[in-house]
Amino acid sequence: METRGRRSTAAAGLALILTLLCAAWAEADSYRCGRKLIRTGDSMGDVLRVCGEPQFKDRGETALRLDGVSKRVSVQRLYYRQGRRSLPHVVLIHKGRVVAIEIGSR
Repeated sequence: METRGRRSTAAAGLALILTLLCAAWAEADSYRCGRKLIRTGDSMGDVLRVCGEPQFKDRGETALRLDGVSKRVSVQRLYYRQGRRSLPHVVLIHKGRVVAIEIGSR
């Protein structure tokens, strides 16, 4: 009977970890600019309309998972920071669409 209790405790722990991981992934798929939200898949025009011009832009290559395959692709990076107390966000654009949103550190 004790083994059964350990299994259910382990299963509950695993479920909690998976829930927390899914919540973290969801945060990285969107970025709030004022009252509006941008998400992966949005166009670069939508990002500029909603968030305005970024503080900084650059181009480069990065490894991304596209269509289930990890590829090295060229991207444009748009750097945003809403205030001194907020974390910087980098919006990665590939072929005119948001493919990733990275959250920086302080």
